[in-house]
Amino acid sequence: MGANLAIPYSTLLPDIEPSYGGGTVWASPPLSENLRRNDGLELKISLSARGHYVIRLGYTVTGSSILPPEVSVEINGAYQFLEAQRVPLVQYWKYETLDFPLNRYGDEVLPSQTMLSTRLDYTLRDSSSLFREPLLFSFEEGENTVKVTLLSGEITLHSLEVLSLEVIPDYTKPDADRPKDDFITIVEAEHPSYKSDTTINSASSRSLDVVPFDTYRSLLNTFGGVSWKNGGQTVFYEFEVPSDGYYSIAFKYIQDSKSKMRVFRKITIDGTVPCKELESYPFDSSTDWKIETLQSGGESMELYLAGGRHTLGIAVDVSVYESVLMTLKTMIAQINDFALQIRYLTGGGEIDRNVEWEIEDYFPGIDETLAAMREALIREYSVASWINGNEDSQEMTSFRTAIMFLERLMKDPDDIPKKLDLLVGSVGSIVSELSVALNGFQNMPLTLDRVYIYSGEAAPTFKKASIFASLWEGIKRFVDSFKPVRYKAVGSEGSVVLEVWINRARQYSDIIQQLVDDDFTPRTGIAVDLSIIKDEQKLILANAAGKSPDIALGISNWIPFEMGIRGAALALSDFEDFPLFARNFMPGTFLPFMYEGKVYGLPETQDFYLTFYRKDVLGMLNITVPSTWEEVKLILPELQRNGMNYYIPIGGTASSKAFMTTAPFFFQHQARLYSEDGLSTAIDRKEGLEAIREMTDLFTIYGMPLQVSSFFEHFRKADIPIGVSNLATYVQLMIAAPELKGLWGLAPSPGVDQGDVERWQTGSAQAVAIFGDTAYPQEAWQFLKWWLSRETQSRFVFQVLSTYGLEYLILPSNRFAFEDVPLPHEDKEAIREQWKWLQEVPRSPATYILEREISNIWNRIVLEGKPIRVAVDDAVQRINREILRKMEEFGYVVDGKKVKEYDIPDLEKILAWWSE
Repeated sequence: MGANLAIPYSTLLPDIEPSYGGGTVWASPPLSENLRRNDGLELKISLSARGHYVIRLGYTVTGSSILPPEVSVEINGAYQFLEAQRVPLVQYWKYETLDFPLNRYGDEVLPSQTMLSTRLDYTLRDSSSLFREPLLFSFEEGENTVKVTLLSGEITLHSLEVLSLEVIPDYTKPDADRPKDDFITIVEAEHPSYKSDTTINSASSRSLDVVPFDTYRSLLNTFGGVSWKNGGQTVFYEFEVPSDGYYSIAFKYIQDSKSKMRVFRKITIDGTVPCKELESYPFDSSTDWKIETLQSGGESMELYLAGGRHTLGIAVDVSVYESVLMTLKTMIAQINDFALQIRYLTGGGEIDRNVEWEIEDYFPGIDETLAAMREALIREYSVASWINGNEDSQEMTSFRTAIMFLERLMKDPDDIPKKLDLLVGSVGSIVSELSVALNGFQNMPLTLDRVYIYSGEAAPTFKKASIFASLWEGIKRFVDSFKPVRYKAVGSEGSVVLEVWINRARQYSDIIQQLVDDDFTPRTGIAVDLSIIKDEQKLILANAAGKSPDIALGISNWIPFEMGIRGAALALSDFEDFPLFARNFMPGTFLPFMYEGKVYGLPETQDFYLTFYRKDVLGMLNITVPSTWEEVKLILPELQRNGMNYYIPIGGTASSKAFMTTAPFFFQHQARLYSEDGLSTAIDRKEGLEAIREMTDLFTIYGMPLQVSSFFEHFRKADIPIGVSNLATYVQLMIAAPELKGLWGLAPSPGVDQGDVERWQTGSAQAVAIFGDTAYPQEAWQFLKWWLSRETQSRFVFQVLSTYGLEYLILPSNRFAFEDVPLPHEDKEAIREQWKWLQEVPRSPATYILEREISNIWNRIVLEGKPIRVAVDDAVQRINREILRKMEEFGYVVDGKKVKEYDIPDLEKILAWWSE
C-alpha cells in the first residue's frame, strides 16, 4: 500500500486482504509516555509475516476536553491513507450520580458528567465508525517503524500492540437439555454505567408505558433518542448474573424518530461481540414501546455468561451500510468534480440556452460514465432496501429521486451544462438528494427504557396503558396547570432575591438556573429568579413602567448604551474592581457599551468573522487563501473563470447593510466614523472614502455576488468555495455537511496592509447589563462577576454541549473561558488570531442614522451607479443634520451651538485602563 495523503481508506479497502488469527503479533514493552499536543512516539517493531494488521493503543486520558484525543499514525515514515492523519481515540464519561438532582420545580435534571480516568485499550477505527472492521495498516515482513503523534488532548500511553483480526463466529444454539433456572435482572436504561459521548443522555418521556412515571413531574426515565444516533456512540451497562449459564438479553425500546427506518446496534459483552448476528443487530421503527429479545433465526438467543459481573455495550452501528455509504460519498465527490469541470468549460454564470454543446468532445465516454454511475446507484439502492426491509423511508425516497434525476440527464447529456442545478443545486438536485440519503443512513436514533437479562421462563413483559388511562393523566395535568407555580425555595428566608431577565431559549435558561441553584446561591446566599423574555424591547417598556428587573442577560449589544444614556442602566465601571475584571474580555468589545467614559454593559457571548475555504476546490485551482483584499482581487478572476466567486457578508444581507458588514472596512483603513467632538461624521475624509471605495469596488469592478441567500449552501456545492462568515456557518458545516468533513478550513479574514495586515472585524454577540433602579447593585455586580467568570462560563458551555450537542454551541466572551471550549485546535487558533482584531462600533445618540446612511451609500453606488463623492456628500448632510438634532435632545447642542463635546470612545482610551 503506497503512501498517499489524498487517498481515502475507502478507496484502498477493496484491495486490502486482512490478516486473520485474532492474536497479538507484536506488543511493546510497558510504556509510561505522557503525551501532549504534537508529542510523538516512534517504535521499531519486527513481524514474522507481511500483512494488513490493526493497531491497539493502551492509554489513560489525562486532559479534560469534551473532544476525544486524536492521533496520527505513520508506518515506515508515511501515512498510508487519508484517515491515518487524524484518528480519534475514545474516552468514557459517567454521571456524577444516578440519583438525578431536582430543579426548583421538582423535575429531574441531568447531573454533571465526569471522565473516567481508568486505562483504556482501543483498536483504532475511522472517526465515524463507517467501516465494520478497525483500520487495517500494511506492514512488511521484518523491521517496521510505527510513529504515533498526539494531535489534540493529553494522554499517558501505556502500550501499543499490532494484532491480526479475529473471526467472529456465527450464533450457535445451546443444548436444549441443559438445566434452566428462572432469573431476571432489570437495568433502567436511564442509569448507564458509562458512555462514550457526553451528548448521549438520559431523557424524559411522558408515556404511561415508561418506568418510572410521574403525573406532575418530569422524570429522566429513558435513554438516548435523537441524541444517540451517530456511528460509534456507545452506552455501557454493568450487571450481574448469579451463576454460570445461558442468558437472554432484551430491550424495551421505541424508534419513532425516523418513520419506516430500521436502525442498528452493535452488541458487546465485556468488550467482545459474542456472535456475528450481534455485529449489526436491527431494531425496526415503532410508534409504540415494545420489548425486543435478541434473536437469531426467529428464536431468542441464549448467550453463555460466567457467574458474576459483566458489561453490556450497545453502540450505534452504521457499518451495516458500509458499501452504500462509500458509494454515495464517491458519487457526490465525482459529481461535484464533474460540475466544477462543467463550470470551467462554460465560464460559470448564466448559461446561454441557445448554445448547443457537444459534451462528448469535452468529456469522452460521458454516456458510459453516467451509465456506470446509474448502475452503481441502482445496485446500492437494492442493498439499502434489503437492509432496511422496505423502500418507504425518506432516505430511500431521496435515493430513488437521485437515480431518477440522473436518468433524466442521461437522455440528453449535451444539455447538462444548461441543467447544472439538476446536478448540484442546493435543493432538488442529484447531489442534494444523495446527501439527504447519505446523512439519513448515518443517523440512527433509538430510545431505551429498560434492559433485561434473563433465563428460563422469566421472559419480560409489560402491559400497555389504555387510551382511557392516557386521557385521565392528561386531564390531571391540565387541571394541575391552573394551580399557582410551586417551587422549592433556594435561598434562605429573608435573603436577597435578584430578578434576572434572559433573552435566550429555554434550553439555555434551564441550565443557567440550575447553575445558579447549585453554585451561586449556596456560595453567596443570594437567590436568583430567572425569567425568559421573547422580546428585548420589553426591557425599555418595563423600565418606563418602573417594573424593570435587576439584571438583563442575552441582550443585543446596543441596548446597554441606550439604557445608559437615559439613566436606566448602572455604570459597571463605577465598581472598584471593574478594571481588573474587565481584563477577562477583549478590549474592542467595550466600545458599544461606553457613554461619557463609563461602561454600562459587558459582553456575554462572542461571534467571529473568519475566512471559510474549500481545501479541495482551492487545491484543484492552485489558489492560496488570501490574506489581504488585494490578494482577494487577484484570485477573483480565476474563481470567476471557473464559474465561482468569493463571499463577504455585505452580499448576504438585504438592502439594509448592518454595521457588522460595513464597519470593518473603515476600521481596516484606519478611518473614523465620527469627528473628534462627536457632533458630525468623518466618513467623507480621505480614509473613509478609501474604505467606501474598497467595499463597493469589490462588487462594481471585481464582480462579487450582490445577493447570496445562503453562503452555507453555495459553499457546500462549491460555486462559492471561499468567503467570510461567522459562527452560524461554522455550526452548519460541522453538523449538516458531513460529506465535507476534512475538505474545508478556517483562516483569519482578509485585511488591509498598513505595515501589518489590519484584519479588524466586529464580533460581539450578546451582552449583559444591570438596571439603574436595582435595590441590590452590589449583589447584582457579584452575580455578573460569577456568571461571566471563566469557571462558570466553561461549566455552562460544557453543560450545553454535553446536553444538547454542537447545534447549541455558543462562544463565551470571557477570553480565558474560550480556551476551555471543546473545538478542534486548528479552528481555535484561527478564532483566537481573528479576535486579536476585534473592534466594535462606538455608539452615539445618532448611531442609527450613520449605520443606515452607510448602507444607503453602498446601495446608491453599487445598485444605482452613482459616483462615490455624490453618494457620500448627500449622506453626510443627512447624517450631520440628524446628529445635531439628537445631540440637542441630550444637551450637547443648544440653539444649534455646541455647548460640550461628545466623547467618542476608541481603543486607545480603553487600553489606557484595560492594560493597567
